[in-house]
Amino acid sequence: MVKEKSEEITVKDLQSSILRNDVKPLYYFFGEEDFLIEEMVKLLIEKNIDESLKGFNLDMIDGGSINVREVVAYASAYPMISEKRVLVVRDFNKLIQSENNKEIMLRYLQNPSQTTLLIMIGTKLDNRTTIAKAIKEYGTVVEFKPLYDNQVPAWIQNHARVFEKNISEEATHLLAEYVGNSMREIHTELEKLSIYLGDKLTIEEDDVSSVVGVSKSYNIFALQNAIGQRDISKAVTILEIMMENGENSIGTIAMLTKFFQKLWILKGSSLRSETEMANLFKINKYFVQNFVSAASNYKLTEIENAFNELTLADETLKMSKMDEKLTMTLMIYNIIKNLT
Repeated sequence: MVKEKSEEITVKDLQSSILRNDVKPLYYFFGEEDFLIEEMVKLLIEKNIDESLKGFNLDMIDGGSINVREVVAYASAYPMISEKRVLVVRDFNKLIQSENNKEIMLRYLQNPSQTTLLIMIGTKLDNRTTIAKAIKEYGTVVEFKPLYDNQVPAWIQNHARVFEKNISEEATHLLAEYVGNSMREIHTELEKLSIYLGDKLTIEEDDVSSVVGVSKSYNIFALQNAIGQRDISKAVTILEIMMENGENSIGTIAMLTKFFQKLWILKGSSLRSETEMANLFKINKYFVQNFVSAASNYKLTEIENAFNELTLADETLKMSKMDEKLTMTLMIYNIIKNLT
């Protein structure tokens, strides 16, 4: 057999190759973004096996609960009434823990069936090993990284089309600020929004506030604004209502940390225009004035104190039995009053 060298490629390159039916006998997927791994696995299955033949030509197994010889047998089987069959092995690393299992698996990897797509999902490969070298020799290795913050808005707008919806720029940035960079969470919230909208084609800012946030008046953004204006009464009221509605306190701390990171950057920045600041933070200009106003209300030392209070609250919630509501309230009070 002629050997085919294959380099590690990007997710975008992988998707393009699948869509043009340029597939390899071996795939190795790893990385933090498990939602995107699932999406690429689905696409490989969809493009290579007819729906009616999945029962004959698709096997999905856990590497920690099967014998390596069985895996090789599945991979070596011929497809039925189809050009290809697909074998997905999750937790691949568990399959090859013993030296004997490695040798058995290696023999297959060095001479893989050309009618089977073996998709291995595991941790990052050690490129010094013969297993890794064989996978790279005959297949494709892809790392699935989380989105960077500046990539989130474009991904939201593209993914909204999966649900046959458009999303306004303001709604996009509001959703990105609220959910963060988790593709799975973005997908879930877009699915909720799609159901909420019904026949309406465009997701607007108010829709995101209604469906994703606790409410337009009592969500993380309202809390940020109250803290930014040093309005302790309003901030505590918003916090209490958020907690009553089941808002996750650790998530709130994470969002407030990002908020103060932006204020810290603004304090040391020479940027003047809203466009420059929006580009710096990768946010819509719509939100810039809130950050500018908040930054003017806090000294640099007070922002640094806020980081300390956020860290302390996070550690207290995770490591002690102190009342959650009291912990969060004290955190807000100490940030705004700067008494510590």
